Amino acid sequence: MEQSEALNRLAETMAGEICLAEHTPGSVMKRWREQFQISQKDLAKHLDVSPSVISDYESGRRKSPRVDTIKRFVEGLIEMDAASGGRIAMALEKLVAPEISSDAILDSREFGIPVPARLLVEELECKVLTHKSLLDRDVYGYTALDSVKAIVSLTPQQLLKLYGGTTQRIAILTHVTTGRSPMVAIKASQIGTSMAVKPAAVILQGVEELDLLAVKIADSIHVPLCVSEIKSADDLVKKLRGFDPQL
Repeated sequence: MEQSEALNRLAETMAGEICLAEHTPGSVMKRWREQFQISQKDLAKHLDVSPSVISDYESGRRKSPRVDTIKRFVEGLIEMDAASGGRIAMALEKLVAPEISSDAILDSREFGIPVPARLLVEELECKVLTHKSLLDRDVYGYTALDSVKAIVSLTPQQLLKLYGGTTQRIAILTHVTTGRSPMVAIKASQIGTSMAVKPAAVILQGVEELDLLAVKIADSIHVPLCVSEIKSADDLVKKLRGFDPQL
């Protein structure tokens, strides 16, 4: 698929979700803006409007944005991202598909440089349970998913699409209870492929009681399995968005 076609599909998905959110379009606008890591102030400046306009839409004080307003909003986010390298749109383009709800995608990013996986693992305050030595390998991005909304309802092929179909991305799964379902899904995603495609590492958040089968699967497929000690998924996403691999 051509880059422009993928970008158009992303824009259509964003606009469609805002239009279809009859009662809460502002909350959908806010979610997309935060995924692009753009502040209300910066977006308002780019669109040549007052920051209060963006705030009013997102808070619901302004109801039902017009189609042309939604179009400007979506185009503004994509334009601003493109001006800084387009890495967020690039990551999201790979994930948007009709069968996958975008609210399952908490965050996704492509790094502009190779980054040792251990740096992100350390940033997210993780305990490493398997194959710690493999964390010295470089990665080029990550995808963070709400496992309740995504993993248990996705086919292995859809899961493979979400974490990028590459061995150089980290899969981050939040709201995980035992870790069994996501690890079974990751193992199943390798069946029928010409090569064993798997994430460079798996980070679980919210684990209440880790299932030993999850550890055994990670060990058997040679994937570092890590458990974040960050209690809140929101706090984990904030850490991700503040992570600067060049520092």
